[in-house]
Amino acid sequence: MSRPSFFCREHPIYPLHITINVILSTFLAVVAAVTTMIADPSIQGELGLSDTQAIWITTLNLLGVNTIVPTANWFANQFGAHRMYTLGVVIFSLATLLAGLSTNFLMITSARFLEGVGAGFIFPIGLDLIVKSMSKEKVRLAVNLYIGIAFGLGLGLGVPLAGYFAQFHSWRDAFFLMFPLGILASLSCWLARNKKPTINKSTFDYFGFLTFFLFIASLLIALTLGPIRSTDEGWRSPYIILLFGLAIISLISCLLIEKNHPNPLIPLTLFKDPIFSVSLAAMFLLGMATFASVSVSIQYMLEGLSYEKYTTGKIAAVYGATIGLFSIIASYLSKIIPIPILTFTGLSLLIFSYFYNNELSWLTGYSQVVTILLIRGVGIGLSLGPTTILALAGIPPELRSAATTILTFFRQVGGTYGGTLIAIFSIRQTIFHTARFGEQANTQLPAYKMTFKNIYDKFPDAATAKAAIIKNIQTQAYIQGLNDALIVFGYVTGVVALILLITLVIQIVKKRAQNANR
Repeated sequence: MSRPSFFCREHPIYPLHITINVILSTFLAVVAAVTTMIADPSIQGELGLSDTQAIWITTLNLLGVNTIVPTANWFANQFGAHRMYTLGVVIFSLATLLAGLSTNFLMITSARFLEGVGAGFIFPIGLDLIVKSMSKEKVRLAVNLYIGIAFGLGLGLGVPLAGYFAQFHSWRDAFFLMFPLGILASLSCWLARNKKPTINKSTFDYFGFLTFFLFIASLLIALTLGPIRSTDEGWRSPYIILLFGLAIISLISCLLIEKNHPNPLIPLTLFKDPIFSVSLAAMFLLGMATFASVSVSIQYMLEGLSYEKYTTGKIAAVYGATIGLFSIIASYLSKIIPIPILTFTGLSLLIFSYFYNNELSWLTGYSQVVTILLIRGVGIGLSLGPTTILALAGIPPELRSAATTILTFFRQVGGTYGGTLIAIFSIRQTIFHTARFGEQANTQLPAYKMTFKNIYDKFPDAATAKAAIIKNIQTQAYIQGLNDALIVFGYVTGVVALILLITLVIQIVKKRAQNANR
């Protein structure tokens, strides 16, 4: 098949074409990921899934992403980056069609896992294609556009779109809409391939991959199933303890294998760069903020404020749009403001939004929710792109692809485990606050009698009135538990930001000392 000239690498429009293609594909992968934040109850109801089965819809998707991301660089070197990227988009697109056609638990979980596998190729290889195709002067703008549009607008449009279809049509339509767009992106990227891609043959790190997969899978399943009520004995369950033990053994084995393998799946030499290493921790927390915190906000609006799905989606869209807008603004600010200043400004706003979240209650209006999401979106928009650029600044060109893969992995892992960690903290705190607020429901207290008297006329009988008071206590305890969890991660983000600042200062001092000695 003959190809138009702009599909060739020598054409000046080629970098723009690749960037648009990667942005579109990543955008669709993000939309698919956030669709189930709102549509999960609709999927569960229509397919007749139990609560435990419904958990696997998200868990298997995350497992697919986190398993493939670390191997994407090897596949790209072995078979060509364009080929593997195109394959990822094709797998993802066909999986969205399967998800829309699903009629049972096996079909929907298989589809979601395959979506994760496709996204596992799209995220790291797509970012690497952008970095390699763009000139040094334009790479900052391209990376920030990629983050802003793909992740910001992906969240901003994906959540309300899922809410609209789940409430007024069918959750299946959201997946059907992504299928033709994915096929279009696949065709576009396939045409841009080289007939003879650059191949770097190397042996696959089979044992490293096996131990890494066991670590990711066992930890994810343990953290997912540990907090739920259907797990016998909770965290003390032999099954959960066994999974944690397997995760620890697998991680240690993986590190030992990677240290001695000639072509490791995860090049440990990258971690010798202190800025890169600390930036990975920041990237984990930013991934958690980007995906997990918006999931918490959606739960708060749906369960705490009893908002409709579409209304919740429209409010959450503000968050994604803000990330997108300020990621683009960050690319222009980076020309006049040092990257570290942008990074710490964004992280400071993110931390502030976590603490400000403590002001929310069951009486909160939508304006306060929007304000918090705006502040958090600005913080992520200003820090996510600059942190990526900061982390890659000191990496040699020959390790740049592996570095982008690891950065992508930590961002995805943050989004994966962040929600689970927030849930673990919030469940513990919800139990505490339920007991604390429940003390106020003593039927002998004057305040309780007055409250009961005020609402009694609005309910058909005394039992219903008492149930309303109890439900109110449970709702407020649930909301306060979420707030407490975010405060904890506000402190953690602050500590990581401080360590990153100290690391940067030390590196600057060392560099100046070396220059002075010369």
